Amino acid sequence: MKKTFQIAIDGYSGVGKSTVAQIISKKLNFLFVNTGAMYRCYALAFINQNVDLNNKNEVIKCLENNKVVLGQENFFLNGEDVTKKISNPEVAAMASKIGTLKEVREKCVKDQQAIAADCNVIMEGRDTTSVVLPNATLKIFLSADVDTRAKRRWEQSNKEQSLETIKEFITKRDYQDSHREISPLIQVPDAFVIDTSNLSIDEVVENILKEFKNRTNV
Repeated sequence: MKKTFQIAIDGYSGVGKSTVAQIISKKLNFLFVNTGAMYRCYALAFINQNVDLNNKNEVIKCLENNKVVLGQENFFLNGEDVTKKISNPEVAAMASKIGTLKEVREKCVKDQQAIAADCNVIMEGRDTTSVVLPNATLKIFLSADVDTRAKRRWEQSNKEQSLETIKEFITKRDYQDSHREISPLIQVPDAFVIDTSNLSIDEVVENILKEFKNRTNV
């Protein structure tokens, strides 16, 4: 049986998880899996179908009747490319809400584990190192101070929202991610921790690749 490698990356909103993971996936020829995009795709479905989050049957029905496919850079809901749609604040807020639901997390974790079962993969999210891939070859936890993260998001959003508004959203999201009852964002003991506040994307990538090589001799 061929040996496969798994790199799992967790961290707060705005630390650069997706960008870093995409670059590394190309350098190592690994499959890139954006777990947050999976939740946002389902969040869009929940919004479109006006699902009552307090109605367990409606939640399960929505999960069963909608198909999410994650590409390397594009994301699909029932065959439609929804990459741009899932980037708006309303969908992000809904993703945070449904991420607290047991049925949603079980469905997404199961699908994510199935994707990573038989190939080299780099997967990023908020419970990837603790729940989805607890036995990953390399577990990474990326951090950065909230002001740095807010500025990054502000610049990425073409400054459509105020910096203060984005900072408030990130602070609220941090609290929700860290305090949710199911699969909260945590720094696992064996994670390789990188503070990205004063590092470029290339420097973060270099640190991760170096650590991966040290552990695998690849």
